[in-house]
Amino acid sequence: MSTLGIDGCKAGWLGIWHKPTGYSWRMEASIRTLLNASGCRRAFIDIPIGLSSYERRDCDIAAREFLGRAFSSSVFPTPVRGVLSANSYEQANARHRRICGRGLSKQSFFILPKIREVDSLLRGDKRWQGKLREAHPEVAFKAVNCAELRSKKKTASGFQERLNLLSVLDPTVPQLVDEILSQTKRSHVLPDDVLDAICLAVMPQAGRLRTLPKTPDIDSEGLPMEICYYER
Repeated sequence: MSTLGIDGCKAGWLGIWHKPTGYSWRMEASIRTLLNASGCRRAFIDIPIGLSSYERRDCDIAAREFLGRAFSSSVFPTPVRGVLSANSYEQANARHRRICGRGLSKQSFFILPKIREVDSLLRGDKRWQGKLREAHPEVAFKAVNCAELRSKKKTASGFQERLNLLSVLDPTVPQLVDEILSQTKRSHVLPDDVLDAICLAVMPQAGRLRTLPKTPDIDSEGLPMEICYYER
């Protein structure tokens, strides 16, 4: 089965297709356009899907525990559903504090438009429910490694560490990375975006599908609050 790995980038969304015949990739400003062009039955995306109405998601808590103290900060706190329509950080922060008693981090606010875009797609086009699922690259990398990651992903050593892990799953990955980076601008997509999308596309090669938590909760719109990964 072909797998589509998707990561948000400055230009919109980067999609990597891993097929029995090899790889293909494209960037699109719209997640809907990217998915409609994919033709695949399985996709993993690095963006929150199910949203809590008033409290922290169990999958985020489980992912931070899975990654350990050194890398737990890579899991941004997911906004509650009531802030999706906010137009400014001040408005979102005030709503978030009123709903759940906690402020909203700016990192979480910056990805709010992408969360809103994916949420709108899944609620409006139920064909993708169950086919487009949430994943987190750092969780996936650690599961593939069966050990602790050593370096942060935006460092040169962290990039090489993750590239090496992917190369174990598929020796052609370095060539794919070079191709994408040579044909795109860094103002559109960053090196770690490329590795993250590839990781979500190839992670099924690592073993069996698992979710954090094992039994995900369902949000008020019927969407699972889960983080998928594959375990060796």
